[in-house]
Amino acid sequence: MTAHLPLADELAALTARIADLLLTHETVDEAVSALAQALKEAIPGTLGAGVSLMDTRGRRTSTAFTDPDILQADQFQYDLGQGPCLTAWAQQATVVVEDCRTDHRWPAWSRAIADLPLRSVISTPLSTPDGAIGALKVYSPIPNGFDSRAIRLIELLARPAALMLANSQARDTAQRLSDGLIGALGARDAIGTATGIIMERLHVSRDQALATLISASRRREQPLHQLSLDIIGGGEV
Repeated sequence: MTAHLPLADELAALTARIADLLLTHETVDEAVSALAQALKEAIPGTLGAGVSLMDTRGRRTSTAFTDPDILQADQFQYDLGQGPCLTAWAQQATVVVEDCRTDHRWPAWSRAIADLPLRSVISTPLSTPDGAIGALKVYSPIPNGFDSRAIRLIELLARPAALMLANSQARDTAQRLSDGLIGALGARDAIGTATGIIMERLHVSRDQALATLISASRRREQPLHQLSLDIIGGGEV
């Protein structure tokens, strides 16, 4: 797509494209899917690409793959607890596999992918000032499928991508917290309103009304906030 450009110009064009992709998607999952596809198109010789975001324990929080073979190869990594992507993330350094069939760093993983049409790999961490949040990876169907230019390009792309994905994660987390707070406040208000209705109906104190509401919730095996909404809507205790 841009292979005829000098590396600096190619990087600028690809970074602008990736920034547009990441900033125009509303969720992290959408962003990593777009980034995986962009990597496949950007790195010459790539059969397929993937993006994994991980928490501090190395557990995937979001993942995307362009092809079923890439999904399978990466799933083997997480099932076995070894492989180039996990190593790139843990060591915060680019990992290059020139030939999966002769590389002995992850023997169980190499055996697991032996029947897949994947022979060489680049995996580079998504590093931020607070640490690696995941890794990018591209696979080739031939040994030594990537040259030094491809390695350098994916490393340089990973830097802005990591920062933009970290911002997307923070935005998603803030939205979830906001939604949870709104839900919690709504439930609290509903319970308070239902308690007031029971006080009026039964002519009891607030504590007695709340105890009645809780008892009914347990008896019916119905969440307290849902029972409260039913009562507000005219339902019986």
